[in-house]
Amino acid sequence: MTMTRTRPRHGALSIAMIVTSMTLAVGISIAMDVVLLSNASAVATQIALSAILFNISVILFSGVGSIIEWSRPGHGIGRLLMLSGPLYAFLGASWLAFGMIEPLIEPGVYHLFFRGSSLLAWPGVAVIVGWIPLLFPTGRLPGPRWRIPVAILIVASGITLIALAGQTTGPADVDETAPSVLINAIGLELLALVVLGGAGLVTRYRRGDLTERLQIRWLGAAVGICLIGFAGTSIQFAVRTENDPLFMALVAYVGILAMPIAIGIAITRSHLYEIDRLISRTIGWAIVTGVLVTIFAAGVLALQALLSRFTQGQTLAVAASTLVAFALFHPVRRRVQHTIDRRFDRARYDGERTAAAFAERMRDEVDLAELENDIGETIGTALRPVSTNVWLRRSSRPPIKSVIP
Repeated sequence: MTMTRTRPRHGALSIAMIVTSMTLAVGISIAMDVVLLSNASAVATQIALSAILFNISVILFSGVGSIIEWSRPGHGIGRLLMLSGPLYAFLGASWLAFGMIEPLIEPGVYHLFFRGSSLLAWPGVAVIVGWIPLLFPTGRLPGPRWRIPVAILIVASGITLIALAGQTTGPADVDETAPSVLINAIGLELLALVVLGGAGLVTRYRRGDLTERLQIRWLGAAVGICLIGFAGTSIQFAVRTENDPLFMALVAYVGILAMPIAIGIAITRSHLYEIDRLISRTIGWAIVTGVLVTIFAAGVLALQALLSRFTQGQTLAVAASTLVAFALFHPVRRRVQHTIDRRFDRARYDGERTAAAFAERMRDEVDLAELENDIGETIGTALRPVSTNVWLRRSSRPPIKSVIP
């Protein structure tokens, strides 16, 4: 019997959702760019950079969601991503160009626009930090028991948003007119959703097979980059003395841009098994960078203290520290990467080590019996099979079958 792989059926609903998501995301982004470019002299560099990153992120969300919907119609994660693209395009336009839109539209429309953006900010955040982790990677809840708390959370959040909308009277005065209890309630409901999503990921990881665990690792890698960026931004904001750009915020943006890509790889299972290698390389380079920066800074300070009697400049200390850091780069990188690979990229590390050792032994091996035993031991170590069969063809003799238990 021959089995054929059935192709997914792309219904009218899927095609309509893909076209709508991409059209809205691209259209809103272009409209925002036109407004910003028309007021280029009044646009700060940070706003322009944020607009570029917003454009890329919303197109990635809608694009990856469309790819998932096309390959797996009806998948919950794909449809959440398709929703996130236009939603974040709308929120980005309201956040970045709010002062430039007012003269272009009617006051009533302007009021409605920013009233909607103030309210949609809550579900916009909830989609990314709560609903995607809760439904990832299957597009469904982790189990039937999760339906009751999720339903309670949906009803409570809906009631709170409706009450908040009723208390909102202006485009930017939600916090002034709405009772503080509503703001606190929606914040607690968002926190509960985040906790629920995290618990769902932990549950799936503990119960899932290898494929599902690798999918969760892809999402975890992107979330980890975001957390590092947000933590670094908070620290940099606390210790800076001037209005310098928050460079660590770019790391958070990189994590946001990596999130739809990681989700797309996990759902479509393209290069799924590369995550361990990616994590090991990222951690390795981060540790190497930290070690070399520490060595460089310590070298500069130490050499300045030693050479302060002979010279007032920093050139010699900086040059010497640079040479020391450069000389230590390769040894430190090899040592750190070797250690990291043993932990995070174990399969590849063991496979390469086994293959290298076997190739080294084969160079001088001439005894067929010893070679046969060596092949069996190597395969048994690398693959752990139940049994191993080796066939050797010798000249003028029938094939000899040897069984290695």
